[in-house]
Amino acid sequence: NIVRWIYFADCLQCVQSEYKVEDYIHGGEFVILTNRSVTDNKDTLIGLIGKMLAHGISALGINEGQISDELIQYADENNLPLFELPEKYPLIDLSQILCQKLVLEENNKNLEEQLFTSILDSEHLNRESVLAQARYLNVDLSGRFCVVEFALKAARNQNGDSLALGRELRRIISMEFSFYTTSDILMLSQTGSVLALVSAERIKEENLKTILQRIVEKSQKQKKIAVDIGVGTAVEYLEDVKISRKEAADAIRNAAMTGVSGHIYWYREQGIYTLISKIQDDKFLDEYVEK
Repeated sequence: NIVRWIYFADCLQCVQSEYKVEDYIHGGEFVILTNRSVTDNKDTLIGLIGKMLAHGISALGINEGQISDELIQYADENNLPLFELPEKYPLIDLSQILCQKLVLEENNKNLEEQLFTSILDSEHLNRESVLAQARYLNVDLSGRFCVVEFALKAARNQNGDSLALGRELRRIISMEFSFYTTSDILMLSQTGSVLALVSAERIKEENLKTILQRIVEKSQKQKKIAVDIGVGTAVEYLEDVKISRKEAADAIRNAAMTGVSGHIYWYREQGIYTLISKIQDDKFLDEYVEK
């Protein structure tokens, strides 16, 4: 599970009657619970964890000697990572380690977005500078790449904030790609979509198809996020990544216009629409339609 933040739940005894766990859990927390008055009462503990699970916690930490067999079984049944915390280990140190790591990850995510943006938007790309920054971020930019666009389907995502949905989608994308590559992939959040720069060298096409299908299924099943995916053709040079990005968008747009079924669209497989989208002169197309 992806950990977004750390939450110490032991203070709940101070506000027993008014305490509502949903007011404090926002999803993605590593919850620390060490108060024996809670952990020693099996029913109270399981009930509390159940409420937290309903709001999407990522992991649970409990002191050594306070973890029962029933709790282990419950965590296993609900796919909840359960950590045993040494009593002599100061929790303030644990919070410092986690918070520093989370802040570093957020900072790196921002740097990755800036790097991806510079590749997409720059007219005169400083290749050496881009490659140096990529190495710092553990991103391998050697070989051929294609752009994949993950577009949120507005008609089916009306109940969620687009920014929050985008964050959830990014977590799923990152997780699924991590099974196939040790190098991080560049991602960029945009209004209504997430872009990913995918290596055509290190991720073979059959694996990419598997990854994209899993992302579609997991997004719908776990997060109720409907998504369409467009895949641009692989390019040799970073300067041409912007071409693949346009193709990924065109693939989704062409599929919507033609009513093709499915959720994953490869630009190169769209026949005559691939040819038409290469024509940059819109006036020429308009006149052709008129004739």
